[in-house]
Amino acid sequence: MLSIKNLRSFVSQIAESKGLDEEVVGIAIAEALASAYKKDYANKEEKIEAKINERTGKPSFYSVKTIINPNEIETEQIKSPTILLDDAQKINPNAKAGDEIKVELPYQENFSRVGAQTAKQVILQKLREVEKSVVFAKFKEREEGVISGAIQKIDNRAIYVDLGKTTGVMFKNETIPGENYKLQMRMRFYVYGVESTPRGVEVFLSRAHPFFVPAIFKIEVPEISEGLVEVKGVARMPGVRTKMAVFSNTQGVDPVGACIGPKGSRIISIMNELNGEKIDIIPWSEDGLQFAINSLMPAKISEAQILERRTIKMLVTDEQIPIALGKAGQNIKLASKLTGWKIDVRLAQEPEKEIEGGVAEEVEAEESETEVETT
Repeated sequence: MLSIKNLRSFVSQIAESKGLDEEVVGIAIAEALASAYKKDYANKEEKIEAKINERTGKPSFYSVKTIINPNEIETEQIKSPTILLDDAQKINPNAKAGDEIKVELPYQENFSRVGAQTAKQVILQKLREVEKSVVFAKFKEREEGVISGAIQKIDNRAIYVDLGKTTGVMFKNETIPGENYKLQMRMRFYVYGVESTPRGVEVFLSRAHPFFVPAIFKIEVPEISEGLVEVKGVARMPGVRTKMAVFSNTQGVDPVGACIGPKGSRIISIMNELNGEKIDIIPWSEDGLQFAINSLMPAKISEAQILERRTIKMLVTDEQIPIALGKAGQNIKLASKLTGWKIDVRLAQEPEKEIEGGVAEEVEAEESETEVETT
């Protein structure tokens, strides 16, 4: 038997245990009660609704009927769940043919075992749906941001992270190369996607995503979170090196200095977070040539010239060549990716002669990494 004498406290208990809003739980239970009522006390053709009184917790039951005009419908069509217009207007004088009207049914307090089982199944189903929608909304809000979690499982395909209400997945290509992951290790991750699937809510995580870096800076650097400093672009080789361009319109605010922090405290902390990945903070400029010059920092450029086909020729001294190119071409490649320009580095003494590894040109698809939202 299913008793509804303590329905109000029942709603409160479920809402508290599931972490859900009482109103949402009440709607789910009302649907379950309507199913039980229909099973025990109504015809299978009837559409039954239940409503729980917020103050008393007592439910009311209704049969939802379509209003028909006997002058416009065949006699054999007049059957439940319909109601004649004249009868409907006795309940609501403004009732019109074609509308639906709720006809209150006799109150019932107890239900059979079959009715109770039906109600239980409906409650479980509705609560699962509600929980899923709540979890989805919660993590959808965190999309394109940073989230913390503990590593729960590691296999050949992915790393699974306990996020509390659900499990996040970080595929192997989203990990930082060379970084060690252990069970129960608590880390921060970038949320690059959230999907609601038949299996539940899936949260896709990354530590290699280029936007993970500015997302962490937004947390660690108040000037960015407050909108005083804007991240204009980022280019990244996960686990190796990142270049991030910053800018500020606020007088007295040094965007590069804000990101580096007193004695390098902020940037050192973030580099440690990224398994020792080197981070170059680049001052952004609306002047494309100046921005490209800045992007090759810490190299010192003797001369720069814009050529055809979105190419910039950079002239440097002999000792600046290895700095401008970087180890395995990292510096010049990231500079090209950050700016969207083809960069051609040459010796100042021989400006017409290309040097080995001195040209970097990123494909258009990779240029999207320069578009960063931090405000």
